[in-house]
Amino acid sequence: MPSINVKWQKEKYTIDVDTTQPPLVFKAQLYALTQVVPERQKVLITGKQLPDDSWDGFTIKDNMMIMMMGTVGEIPKAPELIASANGSTIAPNAEEMNALYPVGMVNLGNTCYFNSCIQMLKEFNELKLDAENVRKIENGPQKLAGCVSDLIKRLRDREYAIKNKGNAVQAINAVLNLSQSFPQFEQFKQQDANECYVALLNTLIRAYKNAGIDISPYFTVETITKAKCIETEGEEELKTDSHNQLTCYINQDVRFIQTGIKAGFSEEMERNSEKLGRNAKWQKHTEISRLPKYLTVNMNRFYFKESSKTNAKILKSVQFPISLDVYDMCTQELKDKLTTRRADIKLEEDSKLERELRKKMLDKEQAEKIFDDGVALSGEFENDFGSNNSGFYELRGIITHKGRSSNDGHYVAWIRSTDDGKWRLFDDDHVTIVDEEAILKTAGGGDWHSAYVMVYESRVIKKYPQLPPAPTSAEVAASEPMEISSSNH
Repeated sequence: MPSINVKWQKEKYTIDVDTTQPPLVFKAQLYALTQVVPERQKVLITGKQLPDDSWDGFTIKDNMMIMMMGTVGEIPKAPELIASANGSTIAPNAEEMNALYPVGMVNLGNTCYFNSCIQMLKEFNELKLDAENVRKIENGPQKLAGCVSDLIKRLRDREYAIKNKGNAVQAINAVLNLSQSFPQFEQFKQQDANECYVALLNTLIRAYKNAGIDISPYFTVETITKAKCIETEGEEELKTDSHNQLTCYINQDVRFIQTGIKAGFSEEMERNSEKLGRNAKWQKHTEISRLPKYLTVNMNRFYFKESSKTNAKILKSVQFPISLDVYDMCTQELKDKLTTRRADIKLEEDSKLERELRKKMLDKEQAEKIFDDGVALSGEFENDFGSNNSGFYELRGIITHKGRSSNDGHYVAWIRSTDDGKWRLFDDDHVTIVDEEAILKTAGGGDWHSAYVMVYESRVIKKYPQLPPAPTSAEVAASEPMEISSSNH
């Protein structure tokens, strides 16, 4: 890897250049040193200006001197829609909108883990803020939160997607600020997607709270753990905890995600017993005491392999459902509270079945008058915003990993859109529609993509209006046209 000298104004920098990565990565290195954003950089090598996407036509040698021109300034804002002669904006048609939105993200060199996390975070409705609150986040003390908020804004903005012709979004500023806020995320090297997801989510939660908005209840799982010494009577402990995700522990007996989560809820361990005055065996058991709107599950697929000094991957297949019910993992108190809304699910399913049967009894015109759109019931407890009051979840998105180690391979995000209900694969700058069967194939078991971070969202339960009484057989017969037979005499 050649080491070159870069002259900028009165300064000179020595930088290692990896020409196997696009020049945009090199410009990101320059930004980290000079704070001149790539959009403002003019890099000259032997008199020619270096583009963002290719080193073709440029020979890089050790100790060579190149020049960079550009001034420090803010990252250019997203362009406005084109205004017409009468002052109105030109709106894209539906076909253009579908073709260009949603958009992907540029891989800046091993940043697929970061791209996948951002694509997942942009799906949370609670991160859709008005302009005033967005400014509070962007101007707050946590610069990373401002960069991520700006990214989410651009990825959601359909008008921006059309104006930008559907081109992938670049996240240079955010990636650099990630490594500054969390030094373990070294720039432009493959990192662990789950660690990144947790770091970004916690950063946003803190920044939103500083701006006067509490989003933590939408992600917080609360648990109660009971620990009991099994070598003596009367020695017990009770502990409450809060988490932003559950863990699915994978071993030879785990075939389903529910089993893996429960595996972490029961454990036998050795610890000090005050009664016995020595270490003794303890049994602990954990139950969920509060459920959030968004339930994140981390598949514990990586372990440190001493021989290779890497975080090796467990390739075992672990099946997961599109619809997840966690009722039997909850405390009895929470189960009692979940009962009411769970009864509404039975009513919802009965109403749907009744509508289907009624339609079969009627002609097409009459059947079309039976509407299928019920009214969504509240999904949270009255005194606990951001909670789940049924215990049922629907899979919203997955971050998967392909490879044998967390330090290499490739991460992508699979997300179900609330706009059209379709699943999409976000593979850096490539966005494609996929079917549900492709999602279920990420259960693992080989070198294909394996589910690593899973996000479930509270199931929407609806109440349907009562149908009028069904027509009797005599009424149905009377409404049918009478068949008149004729005979020739």
